[in-house]
Amino acid sequence: MTPKLSYLRGLVWAVILFLLPLPLIQALALGLPSIYAGEVFAIQLGSIAYVWWLAAVYLATRPRWLDRLIGLPSLYLIHGLLSLLALVLAYFHKTQTSSFGWIKRTGDWAFDLFVALMAYSLIFLAGWLTSRSRLLTRLKRQLERLFHHELSIWLHRLNLVALALVFVHVQLIGYVTSITSYIWLFNGYTIVVVGAYLYQKMTHVWRLPAAKLTAKRRLAPNFYEFTLQLRRPHQLTVRPGDYLFVNFQHHDGLKEGHPFSVVNAVSEDGQIVLAIRGDGDFTRQIQTLAVGATARLEGGYGRFAPTIQENAHDRLVLVAGGSGVVPMLAIIAAFPTKPITLYYTAHTAAALIYADELRQLAQQRPQLTVHLQVGRFPVATTVAQVVAPHTTYLLSGPRPLGHAWTQALFQQHVAANKVYYEEFTW
Repeated sequence: MTPKLSYLRGLVWAVILFLLPLPLIQALALGLPSIYAGEVFAIQLGSIAYVWWLAAVYLATRPRWLDRLIGLPSLYLIHGLLSLLALVLAYFHKTQTSSFGWIKRTGDWAFDLFVALMAYSLIFLAGWLTSRSRLLTRLKRQLERLFHHELSIWLHRLNLVALALVFVHVQLIGYVTSITSYIWLFNGYTIVVVGAYLYQKMTHVWRLPAAKLTAKRRLAPNFYEFTLQLRRPHQLTVRPGDYLFVNFQHHDGLKEGHPFSVVNAVSEDGQIVLAIRGDGDFTRQIQTLAVGATARLEGGYGRFAPTIQENAHDRLVLVAGGSGVVPMLAIIAAFPTKPITLYYTAHTAAALIYADELRQLAQQRPQLTVHLQVGRFPVATTVAQVVAPHTTYLLSGPRPLGHAWTQALFQQHVAANKVYYEEFTW
């Protein structure tokens, strides 16, 4: 991770953890009756937890400006950890305060629902966690046969019900609602986040760019290429290396957006090419679509293009494993005169998609060097050969590949701002 990216991610953390809750902390501190002095700390913890949950909901809307700053993988990591931290604070709030009647019921119901949904989400929707544990990965794959992608998304949205219960819980507490400054801030924060969430949902229904599936072909076993034609190309900006969230509103099981990298350098003609491997229920079902199906597209997302722009005069070394080659193909297509070296590996020869096209391109373009291999490259030896001044290294693929290459590059004293690995595990 580059120093700039580390700084920006730290800044986002600081704003959410400290700056956002501060006005409510101060309003409570000034307005809380002295009779509740023994519970003031626990009450403050509950208030902070609510603000953090609101922030997590806002992050779930995938704000494009934050993606370009820190990347969607970092954004989802913050989303998940923030929700977990909020739950910890809520536990201390629950156990260190006393309440009765509907105040207690709404608080307890919200907490129990948050706990259940957190346990579920840590398995099905926290790729930043499951990608680091073989046991969790195997468990997730087994359970996905019952709990499909679309069901998981809808279950995750029950967090909004829990949050609504917290909102009602607070509105029932008379000594809190009597603090005018606090309740105005509390309600204002809620309105802003609910408004952002509803705006995103309305955008998904009525304003997302539409595209027609015009062609599909088999690239390899369980790997298909899909060609989409945008109806209004000006509605979508896709930069080299970006990925899009794609859904098919008229097809059951495909109505929730799923991220896919773009194969081609998208031009003004609005043609978008995706290469999709059938790893899950959504990606397997999409292979059954007939030509003519209508898709909705959201994006583009990703930090490959900003990284290239920040190092505009550098040559590129691209490292890809398996389906991680897809964004690299778009980068190669978009920069025909830039010196580029690609290292591309897969478990089998059949899984090396677009191998013939890459070899042909390398023959036509003297600035392009392509290395294809079944099985892993010897990372330490290869890195020692490619390290050079004025070079940017972009990595895409499984986490072990990204980690191994990143560490090897740092051991060769490559500057952090010259290396970017875009995880696709969230």
